[in-house]
Amino acid sequence: MEFQTIQSLIHSLKRLIEDNNIIKLPNPKEQLQLNALSRNNKFIIDVNRKGNKLPKFTLQLRESNHKDFTLLRLDILGPDHPNPIGDFPYSGEVIPCPHLHIAHPEFGSSIAYPLNTEVAEFFLSDEEMKDIISILRLFLRRCNIGNINEYRYIIQNELF
Repeated sequence: MEFQTIQSLIHSLKRLIEDNNIIKLPNPKEQLQLNALSRNNKFIIDVNRKGNKLPKFTLQLRESNHKDFTLLRLDILGPDHPNPIGDFPYSGEVIPCPHLHIAHPEFGSSIAYPLNTEVAEFFLSDEEMKDIISILRLFLRRCNIGNINEYRYIIQNELF
């Protein structure tokens, strides 16, 4: 996928299209898919807490016609990520978790960026890092979802 197409998909204004205006976040070892629409595209937002050996919390944005191509992926819990060598910021570096993957035409989603940097455009305070709902809402905002506040978010268990 070309750089401009990737950026256009990420930055297009989207809206969630979930029933009942309630989003029930998955418990540990479960996952959830949310659906969103832009003017021209359908999107899937994965909320994954299915860690086998360690707790996991990953959010990702995909476009429905290219389901195997992740546009954005936020890893909150998980291993550090070694970046490939190339012409991009943080090339060849090991990026600790949490980090944000942003799709790249040559490397797909295999490049991670540290949070709270201009490159990632994703900022989490220490307080927000402890709140799974805050993390989800900020990720949805990073995905350019416009109707975040029309939904009520419910969780039954703690993140950690």
